Amino acid sequence: MAFATKTDPFGLTGSSQPGYGILECVAVTDNASASLAEAHDEDGTLVAKEVYGAQIAPSADYKVKKSGTLEDIVLGAVTTYSTKRVVLTSFSVNTSAGGETTVTASGEEVEANSDGTCPATYTIPDIAVGVCHHAKILASAFTLSVSGCYLQSANYTFACACGKATKDGVPIAHGVYGAYGEAQITIIQTGSTPPTITAGGNWFISSPLSQTNPDADYPTWTATLRLHIAKDSAQS
Repeated sequence: MAFATKTDPFGLTGSSQPGYGILECVAVTDNASASLAEAHDEDGTLVAKEVYGAQIAPSADYKVKKSGTLEDIVLGAVTTYSTKRVVLTSFSVNTSAGGETTVTASGEEVEANSDGTCPATYTIPDIAVGVCHHAKILASAFTLSVSGCYLQSANYTFACACGKATKDGVPIAHGVYGAYGEAQITIIQTGSTPPTITAGGNWFISSPLSQTNPDADYPTWTATLRLHIAKDSAQS
């Protein structure tokens, strides 16, 4: 029996889309949920119920099948998935030394009549991904220049919040806001000089380098960088 076809909820792998020819959607989770209202009689016995506001919050996993640059990925973009309209609210790329690059995306169901626009959208920086099993500096987030210090992992997340107006639990309007990027990095030190990192572009160091120096092993350093992403456009 053949495995069921995976449908990309966010349209990232479709023709003319940012991940076309670069990403392959390999797993999808609907994350369906609903709310429950119940009423009790004078004895506390349940006498009525109403299940309402069924929604999905899909997530997807992707494999990198070809080296290339992911351009124009838009937080706040709305697509149709399983007859429902969903908005992209998070996009992550994880890299590690000796490990393949992994990509994930997630979002939320929005109003059925959404035309694909909302009060703001946010385009994330270009991300050059590859098939090599390397820890990588992406989106010009930082530089590492100290000899004897090596990047072990660098995980990048770009996300925004989604506010929704609902009636009886069903979305009737939405808007995204507060988009940001975050890079969490780990560095191993084999020489005598600790690592130094410099934030690139509009990135800034939100959590400075912190050392872990265990018994019978090399020291490792971790840090977090952050990026505030400006909105693309605004409607009333």
